Amino acid sequence: MSHVLSWSEDDLSSYYFDREIDLSWLNKSSRHQFRWKSLKGPWITSDRRISSSKKLIELFSNSMPTDVYVSTSSWLNPINLPRIKDTKRPSPILLDHLVVFDIDIRPFCIIRLEEARKATFNLRNWLIENTDIKIRHITFSGSKGFHIIADDPDRESFSEPDPVLREEKVKSQRKQLLNQVIEAGHPVDKVVTADTRRVIRLPGTIHGKTGWICTILNDEWIELPVNEWINKIPRHESAIKIPKRPPIRIPKFSLPKMNLRLTSKKIVSPPQYTSLELSSHVSGTNDRSAFVSWLPIKWGDIRTSIEKSQELFRQLNLAPIAYFHDHERVLAIIPRAIPRDFLLSKLSQKDFKNFIYETRHMNHSWTRVSGRLIGENWEGEIEPVTVLGYDFSDECLHPWSAPHLEICSRLGLPIREHQGDVSGSDKVPIRVVIRR
Repeated sequence: MSHVLSWSEDDLSSYYFDREIDLSWLNKSSRHQFRWKSLKGPWITSDRRISSSKKLIELFSNSMPTDVYVSTSSWLNPINLPRIKDTKRPSPILLDHLVVFDIDIRPFCIIRLEEARKATFNLRNWLIENTDIKIRHITFSGSKGFHIIADDPDRESFSEPDPVLREEKVKSQRKQLLNQVIEAGHPVDKVVTADTRRVIRLPGTIHGKTGWICTILNDEWIELPVNEWINKIPRHESAIKIPKRPPIRIPKFSLPKMNLRLTSKKIVSPPQYTSLELSSHVSGTNDRSAFVSWLPIKWGDIRTSIEKSQELFRQLNLAPIAYFHDHERVLAIIPRAIPRDFLLSKLSQKDFKNFIYETRHMNHSWTRVSGRLIGENWEGEIEPVTVLGYDFSDECLHPWSAPHLEICSRLGLPIREHQGDVSGSDKVPIRVVIRR
């Protein structure tokens, strides 16, 4: 998504103070935790129970939110919840947990949203035919996909008196269901469903990156093509226009004709191609670098390469990692502003020879981030795979790299709403090159 919205307090307050957020779909909203990302930067967790839209919006007055979330779990006391690993405070008492499936297909455009709709429709039908869960509704997130919100009539796990064991049993129960869904081939988020501490976007609120409103769909809409109902979805007056196609398209270039003189041995030069290359340098900093590199061919196929990459960067506490592929190799981008010397000291010379050599000699490295244009044809076009490492991203102490967050978004893998400092400028260090 190349267009970035620039919100003001007036933009947001004019929306929220002029309407009511429907909380009636929650059995008891005062049992849920509410969180939002404030316009001023930090994340805020409500320190009060929220029983009505009015009370929630009153809390916004101190700092308007760009994005608002609600917990999938309901608690006896949702205020100031201790972390799971916090053994010094009494464990919270879990009262209920929504069954939530999240389907996103990037980037934000009609074509990808239609793919997500079909996947959500198929999952809904599969759940009805193969499980006992009761679907409440389906929500359009305001951007790249949908949430299926449901209840599980099996309450056996909640009869466990020990709050720690109860939460573990509920997570295990959700994990079993999630595994069944994944094994059936449905492209759901592999974290959301089984996470009792997860928050999801609150219907009736603005999606900060698009300006569209997270909306509970009419029951029949998920059965209809996106084009037939998308214009009925409310949006802020500053909302971006949803593109029809994925926005990243590399323009065609007129290439100079090649005058090749073949030797008597008929040695043919490799074909000339045009592509886009991304610099690892964090624009606007002196010595900060993101990690941008193709993974070694010797690591194996796409799945194996990603698994090995995850092992490496988990050890280095560098995350999250956005993965792309060109059907042969895997491209990895870590959108963090890492001290250059520190990064070089942690990488293997034999695995990332080109990245290390260029970074040492030029203070940055150029890496192909597009397909190759050979004549009139594209080869090796890059496709997004996924973003991994959110589970240990909090352990990464390096700030975010603004230009590399932007390129991940442009390439179809925007990083989830992130906390922490951001370094560098939004200017993406990218160039067009002709190579052989």
